[in-house]
Amino acid sequence: MGQILRYCFLSCILLSSLSWLTPAPAAKPTADEFAAPLQSTAPAPRLAPRGLDRARTVKDDLTGEPAFQAGTARDAITAAVARRTAGCRVIRFGSSFGWVATGVARYSPSDNPVAARRSAQEARFKAFQDARTRLAGCLSTLSLEAQQRVTERLEQDDAIRLALINLAISDAEKREQALRILARGFVAYSAEDDPVQHAVYVNLVATPRTATRLTRPTPGAIETASLQEGLRQIQAEVGAGLTPPAGNRLIVVNATGELALAGYATNLIGIHPDPAVQNKLRTDAEKIATARATEALVGLATGDDAAWKGGLDETSQAEIQATASGYDESEPSARRFGQIHDLIMTAVKDDAGIRALREGRLPPGATVKRFSGENAVTVAVTYTPVIKKRELKPPSPSTAPTPPTQTPPAPPATAPAGAPIAPPQASPPPPAAPVANPAMPAGGAPAPADSR
Repeated sequence: MGQILRYCFLSCILLSSLSWLTPAPAAKPTADEFAAPLQSTAPAPRLAPRGLDRARTVKDDLTGEPAFQAGTARDAITAAVARRTAGCRVIRFGSSFGWVATGVARYSPSDNPVAARRSAQEARFKAFQDARTRLAGCLSTLSLEAQQRVTERLEQDDAIRLALINLAISDAEKREQALRILARGFVAYSAEDDPVQHAVYVNLVATPRTATRLTRPTPGAIETASLQEGLRQIQAEVGAGLTPPAGNRLIVVNATGELALAGYATNLIGIHPDPAVQNKLRTDAEKIATARATEALVGLATGDDAAWKGGLDETSQAEIQATASGYDESEPSARRFGQIHDLIMTAVKDDAGIRALREGRLPPGATVKRFSGENAVTVAVTYTPVIKKRELKPPSPSTAPTPPTQTPPAPPATAPAGAPIAPPQASPPPPAAPVANPAMPAGGAPAPADSR
């Protein structure tokens, strides 16, 4: 009997120990989390939209316009995207809100396959620009009361609240800057071709959460909550053909001082009936794209884009200029980011990889990602300097916002995207506008370093 009791006692201890090893259930996604199809590493089969029967149309009390209301952002977005018409639509989910902007561009069919491919490629970029313009216009026409309510909602995030202190000196400027952060804090959600109508539809989504995860203070920069999120967003836009044929981007995480430099390029593949020749055309196209992407990356590291831009045709150069539409170098956000740019580039000036780039060489630590399609090859080359991340400490409960001339308080432990940057051996610049969400937290894992 004693042995039996002893056995039961030991068994209970063993089972109790094993219970600690059982993995905890994954946290349930919140209503404002969603995954952007463009960031998926593999195309999903086209299915009937799930959100259509989960959303209903209501009169939005914020704008007075019709809005798609659902329990989650994903369902509300699905209902808005399913309309497949150009415009900007309000979405409501849980206790939050957002906008879905749809841009449309048409392309002309052609008997020349290369010309047809170029026309379709240009249409994707135009549709993206159309959606971006519609989103900014939609937010700029909000009533004064709606602007104030949106601003108050965004200020619930510490990073945005601190950023607005530095970007605005009046309530009117605060509202203007808050809406600008939201308009540039979008996620490229999806892009669809309609071969029958010869049209391309591009959908962008902006919510308070996306604005706190990622934003674009200048045409060539993204401030984000993490490098992975920034890279996912860049790769999604480049891989979907929503960018000019060549370009570069600087990705910055203000809370930790991390940064990444990216150059990218797309080159169309010629057509030949001989399979051997066709393979060579594809190989040559990839070499050209890789060379142009590397040149764009070097231009970013040296601060001189004249060389790689000079090698592009007029259409490509015009598209690069179009990406700067809606921006003004005299904007407070642009001036603030100029200070951040100078600080972080000074902090990594002695990095071996940065030195190699400035000498026109690709450093060994660079990552090359290829998006190979039937009609074109796109290459993105990324370099991430090795930086000792700043240790994040939670702020004191009594900490209050400081004026722009003072050193801002330490960012929260959650490291919001717009928290002040702290490059190595450099004093932190003023708090930055939050960084939006390139890849929503609910999105998939980052894309592999090299995929063909």
